[in-house]
Amino acid sequence: MLGARQIVSALTTNAEHKKNKKKRELTLKYWKPWSQFWNISGIVIILLALVENISVPSQEDVNNKPYQIFLIVYFLYLSFTTVWGWIFRQGHLRAYSGHFSQLNVSLGILLIVQDLLTEKFSILAQPFFVSFAQIIEQITTDHKLLWDSTVSSTVLWLVSFIVGALIGVVFGLLMGRYRQFNYWAFPYLKVIGIIPAAAWMPLTLVIFPTSYMSEIFLIAFAVWFPVAFMTIGGVQGISSEYFESAKTLGFSEWRIMWKIVIPGSLPSMFIGIFTALGLSFTMLVISEMMGAKVGLGWYINWARGVGNYTQVYAAIVIMAVLFSLIFVISNKFQTYFLRWREQNNH
Repeated sequence: MLGARQIVSALTTNAEHKKNKKKRELTLKYWKPWSQFWNISGIVIILLALVENISVPSQEDVNNKPYQIFLIVYFLYLSFTTVWGWIFRQGHLRAYSGHFSQLNVSLGILLIVQDLLTEKFSILAQPFFVSFAQIIEQITTDHKLLWDSTVSSTVLWLVSFIVGALIGVVFGLLMGRYRQFNYWAFPYLKVIGIIPAAAWMPLTLVIFPTSYMSEIFLIAFAVWFPVAFMTIGGVQGISSEYFESAKTLGFSEWRIMWKIVIPGSLPSMFIGIFTALGLSFTMLVISEMMGAKVGLGWYINWARGVGNYTQVYAAIVIMAVLFSLIFVISNKFQTYFLRWREQNNH
């Protein structure tokens, strides 16, 4: 009987430990406390934005229905998260909604101000200034072309980024681990790697048979240098004691690379990857303006050529959403592969 009680006690203690750990992680990630005032204020502001858009006459010809649907969905979302947070005193959704409640208020104010300054009173007039309602209308109008462009850009970026990151990781590991390889390769890395990828554009058009291959090269080139450079630093920062212990235990060179070099360089490697993300996004847009027939960069260049800045802003909004999503996914990968750091901290 005593053994059974000890088992139940141990299980209870373990469950409480996991619960407290999860609570600490939520507090660290969403550090602003849940506030009923700010959550309700966000709902009120978005409702005011909807009322303002419906009641104030427009000076420009705009179909506001898609924008109004967006505001209604936003209003319902904030209402749901606020009610959830008020009923349930703990949990991810309450912490999330509480942390971003003040930002929701500021976003609602921004939507009202920009709507009044653009389509309602035309203080900031077309073609260079457009309202968010006009951008959403443009997205719904060009949804097929924008979808095809988004898919094309995503595939191009993904292929190029994987190629550039793999080359950067391999070069970084070899240069960080082997002095002979570093001796021959690092000077070229320093000279060639610091040259902006865009500077190679005229040459790539001559070397590669298609513009698509040149786009892959330019994006991959923008990625490999920061990944390789940071990986070198990560490998060289590993304590020599690990290598001495591995040799004492009879580890092969392959096992040293797999068990010590790669895990030890992962934190620096991810710093290089996140640095390369921003460079790859920039190079994606520039390269697609070069000779692509579809893609978000091509769409922006084409819209700018015909003077339709609403289309330009529509593509920029989609880029912001797409690149933010990529950053979130990258963070998930980093959290997964570096989960051992949190385990060591506890």
